[in-house]
Amino acid sequence: MAKKKIPPPVVRRQSAGPSNMSVNILIVLAGLVMVAFFMPTLLLLAFAMLPTFVAMVVDRGPKRYGGATVGGLNFAGVAPYLMDLWTGANDVPHALTIISDVFTLVVIFGAASFGWLLYSATPGVVGAYIGMTSTRRIAALRSRQQDLLRDWGPEVAQQEGQGAPNDDSEIVES
Repeated sequence: MAKKKIPPPVVRRQSAGPSNMSVNILIVLAGLVMVAFFMPTLLLLAFAMLPTFVAMVVDRGPKRYGGATVGGLNFAGVAPYLMDLWTGANDVPHALTIISDVFTLVVIFGAASFGWLLYSATPGVVGAYIGMTSTRRIAALRSRQQDLLRDWGPEVAQQEGQGAPNDDSEIVES
C-alpha cells in the first residue's frame, strides 16, 4: 500500500517592510500637514486643474495621452497665477481672489482647451502625414520597379517555380 504524502505546513512570512496600515496612516498624516500648510496652493490647484482630472478620467486609451496633454497645458496656464500666489500674499483670500478673476479663468481654462484641441487634432494630422508619405513612397517604388524591369528584363520579377509574367499588371500590385 502506498503512503499518502502529507503536505508541509504553511509557513507565513513576516513582511520586511511596513504594513499597509502604517503606510495609510503616514499618507493621511502627510495629507493633513499639506492641507494645513499649503491650503492656498491646494485650493488654487484643485479648482484650476479640474480639466486635467476630467481628462484623466475620460481618456480610455492604452497609454492615456489625454491627461498628459491637457495636464501639461493646463498647468502652463495655472503657473503664472501660482507664482503670483507664492510671491504675494500666500493666503486663502488671495487664492480665492485669483480664482474669482474672470481673465484668470479664461487663461487657465483656455490653455486646457488648447490641450484638448491638440489632443483631438494630432491623430488626424499624423494620419494624413503618414498617408501622404506612404503614397509618395509607393509611387517612387513603382517607378524604381519599372526602371529595374526595363534594365534587367521581366525575369527579375518572377518568383521560383513561376513562368515569366504576361504583362505589367502582374508585376506592379495596387
